[in-house]
Amino acid sequence: MGLIRNLAQIRSMPTYGKLLVEAYKDIQKQLNNVSIQTNANLTSRENSAPPAINKLEVDGGAGIYHAYLTDNNQQLYRGAEYTLEYSHDNWQSYHVHHLGPAREARMNLGLPGPLQFRAYSGYGPASPPSAAIYADSPVHAPGSTPPALRQGQGSGTNFPSQGAGGYGVQAWRGNTPPKRN
Repeated sequence: MGLIRNLAQIRSMPTYGKLLVEAYKDIQKQLNNVSIQTNANLTSRENSAPPAINKLEVDGGAGIYHAYLTDNNQQLYRGAEYTLEYSHDNWQSYHVHHLGPAREARMNLGLPGPLQFRAYSGYGPASPPSAAIYADSPVHAPGSTPPALRQGQGSGTNFPSQGAGGYGVQAWRGNTPPKRN
């Protein structure tokens, strides 16, 4: 949150000026805490989109598709959510699968494919979506053997090696908060 305007004039007011300044600073501190806890941008009308996801991989077999999203971006706040979409007709129509903070999904679609996949992230309704990333090629899921399980991709601000994270243990990745637009 920015500066409190007219602070010097308020401070110089007889009797209550110093008390008002303390109250304003307390309110500013509380708003800053709320902005960190809720991923709210107090200086702009809306949050900027998170950075694009680094990679999308999808395995298939027995009508089951397992998508893995890699998102190692350092400029990521808690509250990031992921969305996966798939299409059987070159994106003329598509289906949306909301992942929440998770970076993987195992879906029993019962279709042998081929299906195309794309994914993007956002801060829920508080931001526009990031740029979409596409799987390298259409994925088939024929036969009776489902895809093997790979290492999980984690969730939220946590990295794949950090389990039990939900939206993330840290409010943001890295040592300093990302800069907001």
